Amino acid sequence: MKPVIICLFSFLCCLSAYSQEAVTVPKTVTPPVIDGILDDPAWQYAVKFTDFTAYMPTFNVPGSFPTTAMLTYDEENLYIAFDCRDPEPEKIKATISARDQIKSEDWVCINMDPFFDRQSMVDLYVNPLGIQADGRSSGSGEDAGADYVYYSLGKIDSQGYKVEIQVPFNSLRYRKKDPVMMGFILERRVQRLSEHSTWPALSTEQGINFRLQTYPFKFTGIRQQTLVELIPAVTYTHQKIHREGSLVTDMNNPSLSLTGKVGLTSQLMLDMAINPDFSQVESDAGQIDENQRYDLYFPEKRPFFQEGKENFDIAGISKWSYFQHVFHTRHVVNPLAAIKLSGKLNDNNRGALLYALDDPYKGSDSAAYRPSYIIGRYRYTIKGDSYIGAIATFKEATGEYNRVAGLDGRYRINPSTAIEFNLLGSSDQRTPEGGTLNDWLGTLLFTKDNSKLSASLELQHIGTNFTSESGFLMRSGMNKALGMFTYNFYQSEGFFRRFSPNTFLFLNHDLPSLLWEIDFGAGFGIAGERSTQIDFFVNPCNEVYRGASFKTHNAQIEFRSQVVKNLHVATEYRFGYQTRYVENPYTGYGNRGALGLIYQPITKFQSELNLTYNDFYKLQAGGKDFSYLIIRSKNTFQVNPKLFFRAIVEYNSFERDVTLDLLASFTYIPGTVVHIGYGSLYRQVEWNGHEYQPGSDYLEFRRGFFFKASYLWRR
Repeated sequence: MKPVIICLFSFLCCLSAYSQEAVTVPKTVTPPVIDGILDDPAWQYAVKFTDFTAYMPTFNVPGSFPTTAMLTYDEENLYIAFDCRDPEPEKIKATISARDQIKSEDWVCINMDPFFDRQSMVDLYVNPLGIQADGRSSGSGEDAGADYVYYSLGKIDSQGYKVEIQVPFNSLRYRKKDPVMMGFILERRVQRLSEHSTWPALSTEQGINFRLQTYPFKFTGIRQQTLVELIPAVTYTHQKIHREGSLVTDMNNPSLSLTGKVGLTSQLMLDMAINPDFSQVESDAGQIDENQRYDLYFPEKRPFFQEGKENFDIAGISKWSYFQHVFHTRHVVNPLAAIKLSGKLNDNNRGALLYALDDPYKGSDSAAYRPSYIIGRYRYTIKGDSYIGAIATFKEATGEYNRVAGLDGRYRINPSTAIEFNLLGSSDQRTPEGGTLNDWLGTLLFTKDNSKLSASLELQHIGTNFTSESGFLMRSGMNKALGMFTYNFYQSEGFFRRFSPNTFLFLNHDLPSLLWEIDFGAGFGIAGERSTQIDFFVNPCNEVYRGASFKTHNAQIEFRSQVVKNLHVATEYRFGYQTRYVENPYTGYGNRGALGLIYQPITKFQSELNLTYNDFYKLQAGGKDFSYLIIRSKNTFQVNPKLFFRAIVEYNSFERDVTLDLLASFTYIPGTVVHIGYGSLYRQVEWNGHEYQPGSDYLEFRRGFFFKASYLWRR
């Protein structure tokens, strides 16, 4: 029966498949020098592409300025050059900034599918000065935390700018064949016009789904190498905390660690870590944590978890889903050891296996609680990005466990339409004496996306006792139906180029109370030059909490724009009813808002200011329950592309805290780094001889020093 189903699935998927004649990339004997000057003989014989077509803010029109991309390669490296013409080069936006900080500028991007299997992509960005940003895209979006080793340099001149890029093949995962087929989309962004253009042109039927539209490039004679990487690291952490009226040492921890990577094949990687340092160089930005129904979400920033992270994503997860991840790596706090196997076994079989022994209370007597995580993932590719898969997660500790397992899949009906599903079961035991709670989750998701229309229909059941200790689950005990619809109108002239009315409807049936939630919204979006975006919606709705229904009608407006070349502004404001999430909940009203400013007076300095605000007023009595303001200032001076100094100051009015973080950071390439940091937390309290109480002055409550040095050895 199983072979029949797979054959039928393959046949259906083939209906939407299409063939393309591959571009044969010429091989060079003398590689170009990466200096941002296109005078090397290799570029004369490289394959060239000039017909760049815009997809944003308008779709399927020629790019405003001429762009030429060139590709060549040798046995070990891929070489790409861009010649980007601009009649007003003084208006090109480019800064000497830290890695991954250039997305708001002019840039070029190599969108690459090394396996050419339509499942995921490597995204390598370079700005006009050669500064890099990178990421990895899959069906769940782009993960900007991925880091790849590649080399680049760019120069601005009187005609525009030129960029040269060198990508070592051993930085990529690709099929071990000859010739090697890879998929490419070459992209350019002109910041002041909000214009994105590509070669090849994106299809109006498929919209901006890059994964399905990469063009095949053929490479012969690539040297097949066994990748071996070792990263020894030394870290030192010293922390003090205020106890009983004085600062005392809380942690004094020198540490050695070793992480390694072995390419079992060019497409299957084994990662290992012993006593790894999984600390973050930059602390998480403060979030408002008062009156939150769900846990706050913090993205993953630690290098070990980046490669292959998309393998643990499952189908049927939209940004509106109450279940975002089967495996959320931030749950693994301080691993003593970890091992991960990820990649492809052959053309159609992809998998990942991870084991980590966690010590979440590192630095204390925590031997009694050291949970282990085992995550297994398998995907069978049918055709294009259609697949069926299985996943299992195990969190095991003495006397307790949480286990989740199930199936998922995606079927591509046509280039713009897909159906996704997931079906998971969970088993949870919290104490040795307690019983086991079993339940299930299931989702069916229909999506249609092209240049004009974006629509989705989602049906989901989350059982009352469904739990996922390894994942990120916001809510259980509900049945949900969701419909969303957005339509894009384009115009070729004027400041605003795209107008997008939209609407959505949620119907949620709360299973414990049997009450219904109705969440309806209607609004519009406008996109224009200078990265300008304006969104507005009204949202009559209610929610169910602790067995009661509360109205939560609201309205929201958002605005963001590169107002002038050196100033970007983003702001949002929401006003409406809110629910007070306490033991005896009630309805109130309040304001929520945010403001973000990015100021770049010179190419080497950037100052960011972010304000976040929320308040809550009782509906009947009219008194204020709380107001919460976070102000965060982040200032970075980039000495050169590898060295920067940064200072962060954050004020939290609710906690009455002020945090100061100072950092000096040198990154030669990802993996070879030196970081030195210092931080202090000041709290508006005083010691009265017995306890800490609110005070008039700020007391230095915590102090910390951090040092890390690591070196990437690669063969």
